[in-house]
Amino acid sequence: MIHIKMTFRAVLLCCFSILLNNCGSYHTKSALFQEKVQQGDMEGAIEVIEENKFLGKPRNHLLYLLEKGKLAYLAGNYTLSNQLLNEADLFIESNKRAIGNQVLGILLNPEKETYKGEDFEKVAIHYYKALNYIFLNKYDDAIVEAKRISLQLQKINESYPPEKKNRYNDDAFAHILQGLLYEASGDINNAFIAYRNAVDLFIENQGTYIGVNIPEQLCQDMFHTANFMGFTDEIERYENLLNTTYIPKKTTEGGEAVIFWENGLAPYKDETFYTFTILPGNEIGFLTIINEDLSLNLPLPIPTGGDNNSDFSDLDVFNVAYPKYVSQQSLYNNAEVQVDSLSYPFQLTQNYEEIAFKTLKDRTFREIGKIALRLGTKKISEYIVKNQNGDLGALLGIFNALTEGADTRNWQGLPNKIFYTRIPLKKGENTLAVKLRTNQEVLTSKNIIIQGTGGIQFEKITTPSVSHPSQ
Repeated sequence: MIHIKMTFRAVLLCCFSILLNNCGSYHTKSALFQEKVQQGDMEGAIEVIEENKFLGKPRNHLLYLLEKGKLAYLAGNYTLSNQLLNEADLFIESNKRAIGNQVLGILLNPEKETYKGEDFEKVAIHYYKALNYIFLNKYDDAIVEAKRISLQLQKINESYPPEKKNRYNDDAFAHILQGLLYEASGDINNAFIAYRNAVDLFIENQGTYIGVNIPEQLCQDMFHTANFMGFTDEIERYENLLNTTYIPKKTTEGGEAVIFWENGLAPYKDETFYTFTILPGNEIGFLTIINEDLSLNLPLPIPTGGDNNSDFSDLDVFNVAYPKYVSQQSLYNNAEVQVDSLSYPFQLTQNYEEIAFKTLKDRTFREIGKIALRLGTKKISEYIVKNQNGDLGALLGIFNALTEGADTRNWQGLPNKIFYTRIPLKKGENTLAVKLRTNQEVLTSKNIIIQGTGGIQFEKITTPSVSHPSQ
């Protein structure tokens, strides 16, 4: 009896120890550097990341590289950002996995496995590397990275069986970015092909692809490059397909500015629990089903045989954790650029919130399969112990339920949405006034000073602020 009590005490201590280590999602553990981001203190956020013990674990090294690489980009340190994102790229290519972590991930909690990144996060690495090269004036390297977006998507989709392809199997923004870079470097033929690929993707999806309506700017850019190449048949064909009209644009001495606006933050991951508890009774027991998200607390009476015997070993607990995304409302919901009394609205070109929710939905059955494997492994171990000692087996069931969890890691530095616009420039100095509006119509203005040199130049506006209930 003394031996059993000591065993119970050891298991309970182990439960509390694991609970203390498991408490909180990655979003909670990253709150400090997220707070610095909201304050606009990117250097401070980078310092905080260095002290984050969760990101310092070897299994979370990819996440550390992604978060710090994005912060370096926001801080304007494009060389450091590319060093970190290159390392992240190599980390993914090497497919590093620790056997011990994989076993713990299957048996206890998938967050114990080495983080390998969501598919769209692997693609976003090349987008940010391309932008870094743009701002370092290395357009050839930027084009290489933009092309790698398509190659990365092809590689990801080849890894899935034909009947289980993701809806995120192409990226219109990648084609648009390629087109802009080709056009900026003077390769108009390839620019036209890239724009047309983006347009075709929208047409194949009835004009809307993963939360993005076909941008009118894209249509005009395709028409403009087609006109430059003398492809009049293509202009007529796509005018009919798109039910729009080519509007020839005037060439300006100063060239054009392409401005990207990254707004808000992508949704973060959390977990939702479905807890099934069978409580023994002398004649009638209860099966209780609990889920906080659904406000579900449903006790169902179940017969227990009426033998007037009720033991602790009759207790049975099933706890299932499933990952979910939580949306974060952006502080700003609208923006435009004003130049010499003319306004140029931003047009949506990438919707990471929609991509995140859809990709998780697409892999629902894969997630359920992993959960079933984990739950089955836990219950088998519990029943093996129960056959030797009923109370200890019941206690192991509680331990298994307490240690259940979903993988809540994701690249939280990604924006919620990306917009872009093109502004004609006069020769010499241009002042572009970016007008940002909050949900409450509060107006904020930021100026961009840019020299018109005759070519296409790129700029960015980043507003990672999220809206709080009081705002």
